[in-house]
Amino acid sequence: MSLRLYNTLTKREEDFAPLDPDGRTVTFYSCGPTVYDYAHIGNFRSFLNADLLRRTLELLGYEVRHVMNITDVGHMTDDAAADGGGEDKMEAAKKRILEDKKSGKLPPNVDLDPTTPYAIADFYADAFITYATCQGLKVVLDAVADPALLP
Repeated sequence: MSLRLYNTLTKREEDFAPLDPDGRTVTFYSCGPTVYDYAHIGNFRSFLNADLLRRTLELLGYEVRHVMNITDVGHMTDDAAADGGGEDKMEAAKKRILEDKKSGKLPPNVDLDPTTPYAIADFYADAFITYATCQGLKVVLDAVADPALLP
């Protein structure tokens, strides 16, 4: 069984052929979560597509290494135009976290001071990793400490 994919460069469907000389190893990268808020259904579409591609490739007998990043927050501190409302995403996240702390929406054991973009990013990255792990997804946090996590 072969895999045919749409090539956006040539604008046609083509047989998939790995770049690796052995013909059995496939590597690909996909964008991960942006960590200024909890992941939502709009984010999960891209994660689901990448996961389906990985599973399909594995079903076809390929050895797959899929890398997904966690987006850094440096560009989001000035990304006011991207949300359409002109509000800095990290400033909005700070307000949301402070409101959640006051209202009791955050568990009492959450010790978070949302004064820096990195504290906010760490909070949402941890939430994403916890969710992904609970769903049975492979999450490689420290491959040096546990090489068994690598595919």
